[in-house]
Amino acid sequence: MRISLEWLQRYLSDPVTVDDLCDRVTMAGFPVDDREQLPNGDWTLDVEVTWNRPDCQSHLGIAREVAGLLGTTFVEPGVSLPELVDDALDVVVEADDLCPLYTARVVRGLTVGPSPDWLIRVLEGAGQRSVNNVVDITNFVLLECGHPLHAFDLGKLRGTRITARRGAGEHLTAIDGSKLEIANDEVVIADAEGPVALGGVMGGLDSEVGSDTTDIVLECALFDPLAIRATSRRHQLRSESSFRFERFVDPARAAWAADRAAALLVELGGATSVGPICAAGPGVAVHGARIELRTARVERVLGIPVPAAEICEVLSGLGLTTDQDSTPDVGVWRAPSWRPDLKTEVDLIEEVARRIGFGRIPVDVRIPVRPLQADPSRRVALRVRDRLAASGLRECCTAPFVGAGHLDIALFSDAPALQVENPMRADENLLRRSLIGPLLRVVRGNQDRGVATVRFFECASVYLRGARDDASDGATDQVPLASGVVTGSYPDAKGPVERVLDDLGVTDLVRIERGGPAPLRADRSATLWIGERRVGTIGELAPRTREALGIEADTAVFELFLNEFASSARLERPYVPVSRYPAVDRDLAVVLDESVTWARVASTVRSATGELLTAIEPLNVFRGPQIGAGRKSLALRMQLRASDRTLRGDEAEACVARVVTALESDLGGVLRA
Repeated sequence: MRISLEWLQRYLSDPVTVDDLCDRVTMAGFPVDDREQLPNGDWTLDVEVTWNRPDCQSHLGIAREVAGLLGTTFVEPGVSLPELVDDALDVVVEADDLCPLYTARVVRGLTVGPSPDWLIRVLEGAGQRSVNNVVDITNFVLLECGHPLHAFDLGKLRGTRITARRGAGEHLTAIDGSKLEIANDEVVIADAEGPVALGGVMGGLDSEVGSDTTDIVLECALFDPLAIRATSRRHQLRSESSFRFERFVDPARAAWAADRAAALLVELGGATSVGPICAAGPGVAVHGARIELRTARVERVLGIPVPAAEICEVLSGLGLTTDQDSTPDVGVWRAPSWRPDLKTEVDLIEEVARRIGFGRIPVDVRIPVRPLQADPSRRVALRVRDRLAASGLRECCTAPFVGAGHLDIALFSDAPALQVENPMRADENLLRRSLIGPLLRVVRGNQDRGVATVRFFECASVYLRGARDDASDGATDQVPLASGVVTGSYPDAKGPVERVLDDLGVTDLVRIERGGPAPLRADRSATLWIGERRVGTIGELAPRTREALGIEADTAVFELFLNEFASSARLERPYVPVSRYPAVDRDLAVVLDESVTWARVASTVRSATGELLTAIEPLNVFRGPQIGAGRKSLALRMQLRASDRTLRGDEAEACVARVVTALESDLGGVLRA
């Protein structure tokens, strides 16, 4: 925001030097990035205003801050209008979601010409060039109070009705010469025959004020910030008006801005008559938030005592008003309409700190800190990220946007991808349903550059339509996943997943079933379950999938639902001292049906052995005619150990007997001689 010092002085009761101004506003959170003295003697200051302080995108807003910081009085300019004439317009709002308030008034008898020297000088100090007195007045009021205005040449408008409505594919030539096609989600200002302005962004060339203009329509409106931002970006049009409408415009200033501009048009433009404000639309609430502030809380947060009287003086100087429910210990405050950033108690405490000066807080003051319990989902995500990195995978960060032409491999949802209304790139207009597709594009990019072997993973969110069982129709969920791609076969992807499950302490809870979604090989994939909840998928890409992607080498993938592990993970495991007693190894070979998975075997063995089992691993699998069709021989090794004694041979044999009995009864196994 460029500020003219001469202009700013108009709203302060006492003079201020440029050095004092720069120092105080910088320390109050508005850094002065640059300052320059103009040939006319004025100073122009480039003040950095953060996005949450739209009220300071104006000279009045900065002056209000400076007055409080320097202890001077803020002087708001008065407005004096001549007697209004009966010169009404027919104003209609047909899209109140895009334009909640539209006002217009007729000003007649103008003489368009050069602006007075003082107006040219202060506009130049604010970085604006002078056009003519009418246009300069609308720019002056915008930079003065932060509310955009626009002037139409009344003689160029067709009819007496002005409508704020949605676009319908019409074309408009803007003041800067741009040719615009207006979409349905954009607001246009139209006369009886068609658009005359792109609402909140820029006026039309055909209704521009010229040297022969005598009568104008003065517009002052409120527009939806998101709609203006999307419109400005789509057409690549940036203006002082769109910049402010995108952030926040004080609804209580609309009438004041219209009156202020009309008064200046009479004073500087020679206007002979001013009509009433003609308004349409539901309007916007003009009251600020109601906030309770505990005096004791101020000291607890800042670390120093601040008297209640001083707190009251600071907040009153900011424009806040007290409520009748206030007590000596708890003040109830109402934020002014121009401060949408004041919403909570800590916001008011920050304002107190800014006004009294951060230098008043000693650097060695003790501020009490209360640790917060970490979010389980976040802890799981961090643990998974660390374990995958430790397993030799490299972390990637891909964009959340994909295109219809990309291979969108969604392992968890068959619902169509969500479409982005205003994509930054036309060929990336969808939100990803999976991390596998973007990661495989990274694999192909590495392959094209001669990198044959890759091991990548990513922990990020995908966007699914109704992913939860309790989701309502049309609901959208942001679902955190951990996904990986590795060059190789199924075991190359299964290994990192097993290490993740072990680190989360859920290995004994996870059930693995053969088979996965269509992009994977049916005979080389598996689905992971905890109870009835599907928590992950592992598998090799099917040949047709690799061919469609242009990936040459065998590639395996995995994808895990991180939220599903949050309630089951055992991240805090008690220390178990290493046993002083030796372990006993026992090997078994058992004949089973082909459909019996290793996960079921391991679970059965754990249940039969109890606390004595310290490790179990498969040794080999044998298939042959002597075993029989549809059968396999699985050899496994169990490690048994007691924590308080040396395990006797008969105890070990009894444990093995229980395992054999469980395998026979539960899985239909037969001990192989």
